[in-house]
Amino acid sequence: MSKLLIIEENLLANVFIADTFLNRFMGYMFRKEPHHETLMIKPCNSIHTFFMKFNIDVLFVNKDMEVIKKVENLKPGKVIIPVKEAFAVIEGEAGKFKNVIIGDKIDT
Repeated sequence: MSKLLIIEENLLANVFIADTFLNRFMGYMFRKEPHHETLMIKPCNSIHTFFMKFNIDVLFVNKDMEVIKKVENLKPGKVIIPVKEAFAVIEGEAGKFKNVIIGDKIDT
């Protein structure tokens, strides 16, 4: 059963919206730990973890902010190929999205 995920649950507390070329390009690269609790990259339908130094959880969401793909504990040096219908990617430190399931909606 899907659920509505809200900011009060701290799932998306302190979100940094990466919607410029430079912010989208840099993301979490070259950092020893996340500099933002949660990072939303948009528009975006694929990612890589080259030059990252920690594992992340990743949510791919469509334009309705519905989770359509989830990747947990993604290690540095990996690539996630384009996800059909993905509009944005939400990244957080590994374990951040452990209770999120496909079909959940993000309430921004």
